[in-house]
Amino acid sequence: MDIEQHFGVKISALVAGLVGAVVSLTFMRDLSPARALLYIITGTACAAYGTPLVVKWLSLTGPTENGIAFITGMVGMNILAGVFKISERFKREPVKTYHAIKNAPLDALKDKKPDGGSG
Repeated sequence: MDIEQHFGVKISALVAGLVGAVVSLTFMRDLSPARALLYIITGTACAAYGTPLVVKWLSLTGPTENGIAFITGMVGMNILAGVFKISERFKREPVKTYHAIKNAPLDALKDKKPDGGSG
């Protein structure tokens, strides 16, 4: 069985995400073994399935994918926490949330001049 075709993930992203998730545990305090395992599974899944999205969104090419998978594995639980907060807001205010998400990346990525102006 070809895992990449069966599950739709790259093995390299899976491994890099797993390592990132394990590394993230060094920053966690007072985790039970079950909670630590959950962090590892979540970080690995975020890396495996989220890395292609990030790579495409940022228009990255070349050997950056494994680095993105590692970072995504490290911060997977935080990413999910943010997604859940957006989901909660969307439940209350779907139109406002949609417009905020749609317009936010452009505003956030604009270059700022030292004097505070944009462009």
